Amino acid sequence: MLVDQIDELLATRPFKPFTIYTSDGRHFRVRSHEFVWHPPASRMVWVYSDRGDKAHLIDLHLVASATVEETPNGEQH
Repeated sequence: MLVDQIDELLATRPFKPFTIYTSDGRHFRVRSHEFVWHPPASRMVWVYSDRGDKAHLIDLHLVASATVEETPNGEQH
């Protein structure tokens, strides 16, 4: 994943929750902008768990994809 792509997801207003999928099969849900931190000009991103009790440092070069959550009626959330 490119740094610009994560910045676009984080800058979307209103914020739309999304999930990051890594190349090793892990996934990390980002439910709001308070649960993620991307330092400027860095390829690393911090993602906190839904409860905020765990933090994961993810190299964006190891991210395979990201999907924006959809609402039950099929619209993007």
